[in-house]
Amino acid sequence: MLDYDPLIHPFELPVQKLLAYCVTDRPLFLPPRQGSTPGTTLAGAFGTALWSLCSNHNSSTNAACNIIKPNNPICQNSDECVVSWLYKPYSTVHHRNFARPVLLRATELEGDKPVDVFTLEVTLWGRHAIAAQDAVKETLKTMGKLGINSDGKQVHFGITKIETGPCLTLAERIKCMPPIQSTLLEFQTPFLHQEKTDEGKRYFYTQPQLPIVSILGNVAYNLVAWDMEDRDLGEWFDKKLRHSLARDARDTAFEAAEGLLILRTHLSPVEIGERYSRGTKKTMSLQGFIGLVELAGDFEVAMPWLLTLALAGGGQKRAMGFGTVRMWLNS
Repeated sequence: MLDYDPLIHPFELPVQKLLAYCVTDRPLFLPPRQGSTPGTTLAGAFGTALWSLCSNHNSSTNAACNIIKPNNPICQNSDECVVSWLYKPYSTVHHRNFARPVLLRATELEGDKPVDVFTLEVTLWGRHAIAAQDAVKETLKTMGKLGINSDGKQVHFGITKIETGPCLTLAERIKCMPPIQSTLLEFQTPFLHQEKTDEGKRYFYTQPQLPIVSILGNVAYNLVAWDMEDRDLGEWFDKKLRHSLARDARDTAFEAAEGLLILRTHLSPVEIGERYSRGTKKTMSLQGFIGLVELAGDFEVAMPWLLTLALAGGGQKRAMGFGTVRMWLNS
């Protein structure tokens, strides 16, 4: 794997989707709250359920997990435990917290009315997540048993059916696509895209013109970084080489995005309030945008990165429900 090609190998990453059909024991409503979205609630509920399963399994073998620090789990059975991959995977090279490879979304929970049924869309992003599919399904069932907090009460749900989609690599998905004339991107949940001022200060982008070049560049960098992590290449690549490979893909995506033409946009800025970051130990203001963008141009070179954006989302905190993007093709 020392000949890793950042423009070929990342598209061997497999992706699989599950649909879990859920029925609640009482109406479930997740109203907007400062610093929170239904996606953050689902992500937290998934982590709690997964950690609960891990702790129970290990306790039965007298190898109890350390659950005192739930944000940095220490498992006594780490060789077999899937928590580090499915909840908060930590890179041994970057020492950074990657987006969780299990992405959750329930469109019905983002509405303005209580619901009795909802469909949980689960995206398994990579080899480790797909291999642990049985554990993911058990975790979803445990989520229902533990319940989701709604107005101070736990709403429980049962899963009536789980549909499993095909396991396809990104390259296989691209190969199945027809010739494309235009593409419509819908930013369905707040998209948090960071940029820097001339003074180097970071801020969330909220302007009506889509920064498609920067967005696809970030998507490419993150895809390569995650693919190397998913391949367990930490022992082969040091941090400098890894960063260099990811930048090669980013630069290619930059160039590809320059060939796209923005036909029309309907983007609106959104503000979700403030949220405390355990990583930086600071409170941050969460800002972004939602809406529609229609693109034309050279899709042959840009489609790999656009497809990645549509499958995994983009921007900051996508694993917590931000940055969900849906793509429609006009062939």
